[in-house]
Amino acid sequence: MIAGAIAERLELPGEAVGELKLSVVDRRRALIENHRGLLACTEERIDVRGGHGSLSLSGVGLCIEAMNEKDLLISGKLERAEWDG
Repeated sequence: MIAGAIAERLELPGEAVGELKLSVVDRRRALIENHRGLLACTEERIDVRGGHGSLSLSGVGLCIEAMNEKDLLISGKLERAEWDG
């Protein structure tokens, strides 16, 4: 959590120090930046590991369109996002 405190003190966004960043477009697509891997993946729920917790996306027909070592693109009908950290 030291990196988060440093970012806050320097007034930097969390993603500048590796925190998850979630961008949602029209509740049909989600881009997650700075992920640390998948924890679970079904058509109703996708759980993603972050630096200091996890992010869960729930919905209908969820699928991973693209994934690399830092970014994850999810499509489907997004209904809820929950942070556990």
